[in-house]
Order: sequence, then C-alpha cells, then structure tokens
Amino acid sequence: MGGEDKGLTRLQGKPMVQHVIERLTPQLSTLVISANRNQERYQQYGYPVVADGDEQFQGPLAGIASGIQATDTPLVLVSPCDTPLLPTNLVSRLYNLLQQSDSPIAVAHDGERLQQLCFLAKRSILDSITEQLEQEQRRVQQWINSLNPVICTFDQPIAFSNINTPEEQQRIAQQLEENR
Repeated sequence: MGGEDKGLTRLQGKPMVQHVIERLTPQLSTLVISANRNQERYQQYGYPVVADGDEQFQGPLAGIASGIQATDTPLVLVSPCDTPLLPTNLVSRLYNLLQQSDSPIAVAHDGERLQQLCFLAKRSILDSITEQLEQEQRRVQQWINSLNPVICTFDQPIAFSNINTPEEQQRIAQQLEENR
C-alpha cells in the first residue's frame, strides 16, 4: 500500500479498521487495537491502543502478546485490520468449535487456506507466544501449529480477503458495492 498504514487507508469512504470494528463489535464485549504507529488516529475509535512490548517490532506475535496483556478476558480474538469483510458469525463459530476441543486455539480457514491471523484463543496462549519470541521464532504459522489448533472452515474466501495493494482495495470496494 505504498508504505501507508493499511488500517487507515480508506475503503468506501472510511478507514479499513473502521470496517473491521463494525464487523466485530457486535460479536465482542471488549476490543483492543494493536498498532505501532499512528496510535493517536487509532485512539479516535474509542478503544485502547497498544504497541508491541519493545521497540524492535518483532512482528505479529509481539502485537498479539501486547493485546492479550492489555485485557483481562479469558478468551481473545485476533483479526487483522485489513479484512473488512469478516463474517458476522466469526466469534460464535470459533467459540463453539473451541469449546468442543481440547485445543487452546480455534483458527479460521476460508475454504481455501488457513487464516493464521484470524483466531479465537484461550488467554493461556500468552506463555507460548512469550517462549516463541524468546527463542526468536516469529513465524505465526509455526507457533499455531505448535498449539495443535482446531480449524474452523467458513468456505467464504471473500470474507477473509485482506487488502495489500490498491488493486485489491478496488476489487473489494466493488464487491462491497455489489453486496449493498
């Protein structure tokens, strides 16, 4: 996205993070935004904003750890800020599957591929994230696999479309227009 903060790039007149917030807030009791830059702009949404625990910006796992530490909830949902079409039943589906398993984490699968940054997990995963970061292992997929995840298939690839280029942004905008 040309170095722009993806969560703040506009889609149909509003920042992508606002689309995600609108999709998730009816499904959650609490929301925390993880951002390492433009924190003041993210704070305008009225939710706590946390940055990685150190200034090395160790990637998504560090952001997830900071988000967990900023809450006191027994479960945490993780979702990227550039997925404006998330399912409106995301949390309930992940929750039901998580409750039926022994795994500490339920990960979304769009029907084509695992959505490794879209999951519901028990707060206890924080210890495993800390261990991964201490060992300088930052790969989210490797960490998830170590937890023996339960996979929740949605069969909705479009719902998990993340926007990484202006072309993808235009394609998603067209799909949103068609779905109005």
